[in-house]
Amino acid sequence: IIDTTAPSLSSVTISSNNSKNTAKAKVGNTITLSITSEESINNPSVSIAGETATVSGSGTSWTATYIMPSSYSDNTSVNFSIAFSDISGNAASTVTTTTNGSSVQFDKTAPSLYQVTAVTSLTGDTTPDYTFNSNEDGTITVGGDCNSDNNTAISGNNTITFGTTSALSGGTYNNCTITVTDNADNPSSALSVSSFSIDTTPPTLSEVTAVPTPDNDSTPNYTFNSS
Repeated sequence: IIDTTAPSLSSVTISSNNSKNTAKAKVGNTITLSITSEESINNPSVSIAGETATVSGSGTSWTATYIMPSSYSDNTSVNFSIAFSDISGNAASTVTTTTNGSSVQFDKTAPSLYQVTAVTSLTGDTTPDYTFNSNEDGTITVGGDCNSDNNTAISGNNTITFGTTSALSGGTYNNCTITVTDNADNPSSALSVSSFSIDTTPPTLSEVTAVPTPDNDSTPNYTFNSS
C-alpha cells in the first residue's frame, strides 16, 4: 500500500496550570498542548511562545509543554506551532490554531494600587469605609489588624468597609494593608492603609457650677466638665 496522504490532527487544545484560570498564564506557569492525530505520526516538532517545547507521547496521542518566561510579550495570546508527518513520511501543513477555540493569555504584570480616600484619622465608626484605586480587576486581600468581606476589585476606584467580618474595636490601626491579585494570579505589592484610631468611649460629664436657685437672670450661665 502506498500512502501519499498527509496526516491531520483531530484535536488540538491549549491550557495553563495557572491556579486561578487555565486560560491565563503568568511567569513560571506551564503551558500544555494536547494533540490527537487521525493516524499515527512521527514525533512532532512543537514550539510554544516561539521556543522549543518538550514533547511526549506516541502514536496518535501527544503532549507538548513549555514554562513561560518573563521575556514573552505581556497581555498577548501564547502562540504555538505543530509540525508533523505520518509514519510514511507525508508531511502535513503546520498547525497554529486549536480545534476547540481554546487560548491562553499571558499576563506578567501585577496590579498597581494607590489610596484614594483614607479612613478619618480619629473616628467612632467601627466599620469605616476606605477607598483605593486598582488598575486591574482581581481579588482583594486585607491584611494587618483590619478585616473586610469585600473581596472583589474592579479596575478603578474601590470602596471597601473594614470590620465587616468582625467589627473593629477601639484603638489605633497602623498596620492594615490591601493587596489585589489579578485574574492571572499576579499579586500586587501591599498598599499600606494610612493609620487611623477608633474611639468607642463616650465622654463623661460632671457639673461644675449650677445655675443659682432662685435666680432672676433670664440668660443664666452653667458650667460643666467633659472628659
